[in-house]
Amino acid sequence: MSSFTLRILRNTGFSKLYFKLLRRENLDDREREAVLKISLLLMNAGDEYCKDLGYRVVVMYSNLVSDYRPLYDVAINKGFIPVAKLIEKNGALSHYFQTHFFPVFLSSFSETYRISGIYQTSEQASLSHYFSKEADRGVAVIAPTSYGKSELLVRFCNSHVGKTIAIIVPTKALLSQMKRRVLHGADELNSDRKIITHPEMYNEGDKGFIAILTQERLLRVLQDDADLVFDYVFIDEAHNLLSGDSRNTLLAKVITLLRKRCEDTSFSFLTPFLVNSENLHTRFIESRFTEFRIGEHLKTERYYAIDLRDDGDRLLKLYDQFMNEFLVLDTQYKENEVQFLKRYSGKKNIIYLNSPPRLEKLARTLAVSEEAVEHNELDAVCEDISDFLHRDYGLIDCLKKGVVYHHGSVPDVVKLFIEDLYSAIPEIKYIVTSSTLLEGVNIPAEKLFLLECKKGLSNLSASQFKNLVGRVCRFGEIFNSSSGSLNLLEPEIYIVASRYIHGNANVETFLMERVKVDKMIKDELVNVLLENTKITERNAGDLEKAVEVLENLSPGVTGRNTQYAETEVGKICYINNIVEFSILECESVIAEYLAKVGEDEHAIDDLKELMDVIHHAFIDFIPDDTYRNLRRLKEESAKHFYQMFLAWRMRNASYNEMIKRFLDYWDETPDTLVYVDKWGDTSREGSYSESWVNIDEKTNKERVNLAIVRIKEEQDFLDNQIMKFIEILNDLKMLDVEFYQKIKYGTTDENKITMMKNGFSAGLASLVMGKYPGYVNIDAVANTVRLNAEIQEVMRNNNESRIYVFEAGFNTRG
Repeated sequence: MSSFTLRILRNTGFSKLYFKLLRRENLDDREREAVLKISLLLMNAGDEYCKDLGYRVVVMYSNLVSDYRPLYDVAINKGFIPVAKLIEKNGALSHYFQTHFFPVFLSSFSETYRISGIYQTSEQASLSHYFSKEADRGVAVIAPTSYGKSELLVRFCNSHVGKTIAIIVPTKALLSQMKRRVLHGADELNSDRKIITHPEMYNEGDKGFIAILTQERLLRVLQDDADLVFDYVFIDEAHNLLSGDSRNTLLAKVITLLRKRCEDTSFSFLTPFLVNSENLHTRFIESRFTEFRIGEHLKTERYYAIDLRDDGDRLLKLYDQFMNEFLVLDTQYKENEVQFLKRYSGKKNIIYLNSPPRLEKLARTLAVSEEAVEHNELDAVCEDISDFLHRDYGLIDCLKKGVVYHHGSVPDVVKLFIEDLYSAIPEIKYIVTSSTLLEGVNIPAEKLFLLECKKGLSNLSASQFKNLVGRVCRFGEIFNSSSGSLNLLEPEIYIVASRYIHGNANVETFLMERVKVDKMIKDELVNVLLENTKITERNAGDLEKAVEVLENLSPGVTGRNTQYAETEVGKICYINNIVEFSILECESVIAEYLAKVGEDEHAIDDLKELMDVIHHAFIDFIPDDTYRNLRRLKEESAKHFYQMFLAWRMRNASYNEMIKRFLDYWDETPDTLVYVDKWGDTSREGSYSESWVNIDEKTNKERVNLAIVRIKEEQDFLDNQIMKFIEILNDLKMLDVEFYQKIKYGTTDENKITMMKNGFSAGLASLVMGKYPGYVNIDAVANTVRLNAEIQEVMRNNNESRIYVFEAGFNTRG
């Protein structure tokens, strides 16, 4: 059997019986016997793909005929202990497990895989052991979602008291979730350990803390203290490092700086998908780490495709990733995509779309077709969201029908809140989401529907698609003690071509190119700072630029010759990750201009002057064909808008107030064409982009919802784009201290500022300091906050907003 392969199998008569099993058709006794014999042959083949197919056959057989003894034997043999333990709970087999010696013996043996009340697979247990032994020296962990990578980090932090540890995460949302896991997982020895999530939380000389930071925030910490070194660095979602965008090039720069600063620092990488861990090796430094790869496949996915477009065949087909064939399952469907979703939905469903505007449109359409949800908490939840944002927020109407949506333009705390609602309330069946779900978001779902196959402008890559698929039927759901089901070992993934997908998209080709099991997939290396990325004429300039930045951040780090900034402002531009213009070409002119601004030695304390200085000191140097949003700051109308927006921020205006102000601003503006970026439906003269709306043509409800997404997007624009120019001016001591504090934090109150540095929203910080000061311990000098866990119950009893009660839970230990 060692030479038996899938290619050979595809040319045998196996398909006829196998396809009957795939279609979930009844099998007679002879067919059942044949299926089990074939599965045994496959699992004893030398080919790994055949072994996986043999397991798939047993899973489908057991679920089809409700005979789980074959699956039990296979699960024990393969070390799939959680599967075996769930089968043991099957009432129909209780006599078998209580009276036969081997089942009783094997059941007792499997208890050795139980950790903290949870059964692990043999490879999970091996990963835990390997990680605890090798992470001191560095390890790359390639393991699907559900394999407990976050728990590994929590246990490592607890067992390394006194060590300085950095966990680098790609997004602020994942930062919040990781902080919550570390806080809640802290043992008694770590209960007072400092956790840093913001550069300002770090005090020079701090040791033994845990830093959970994005690469941008970690760079700032490193530049603030040239002597800071870390004992251990963990890079979460490390597959991102391969891409060549500015953020992941920066991540490679940070890794380089950390290694050059201390040769003894241990680096570990965690990712759900990577072909070759050597592709994580960074240029200019010696990379030292071993690899642990999870090779087992506990789940066996069922992939479906249907084309419901006007010219589509409207046939539901099942694609088998082993036989590389599509099976037509039914006659033509006359229904639309919403009717199809409702027909095939499970108890919990993820619906993926790439575009937030189309995503919200689908959510509203789906909600209209659903009955109102009956749940004793839901009305109060909707009221809290209404108070926090606005009664006309579209999410509220969807929520009442058991539908939520999730994308980057939903306010951060609301996004986390609705993830929690979706997970906690069974009656909420659907979450319609964009790629914000790809990293770190753990929510229950038994089915996934993709109505688009893109992320941004490109198709989802094989790794991105598999990462998304991994979010469905997580181990916590399959093996849940009260609601677990072995049927969830067969997650159902539907690719639905409809009005929401690109006209020439071929969903069948998309599937074959991403999930055919024996298709060779390679890592796509673009990041020029990775050792294995090929340098050509096309990207040589990118590498040269990256070297320039690294050398200016830490001279000598690459060992290459380059130019260095000669002015203070030039050096500070590198520290603040300015990539929008050539620092070396512009620094002397910028320095001259800023010297004139500061001739009278006054500190800037006026928003108009601030925006003018940002305009002439920085924006004027951005090339005409790049960074369109920033170049808008040359226009007086745009500067006036951001003065207004910053004024709201300085007085810590609530979302509710900002929405009202936005609506007033649109009412007062003489131009009825309003810029709303991706939410637009109209182009203005001289532009091909539909980035505007005629605000007079929008209903009040449409205006409210546009205001909410635009406020979130403008906040992100301020934080990610404009604030770094403000930070440069502050580093140059050109800003009034209180003026800067109000811009950054909306207050000059040191206690509130310390809370916000620790990840509290301005609203929660004000609420706690105003009504619950006895439940918080703040050390403004050490930049630490300790929130009493009892505060949540007290807040509930006082009928505080559930959003703030939820957020408080994110910031308590234990």
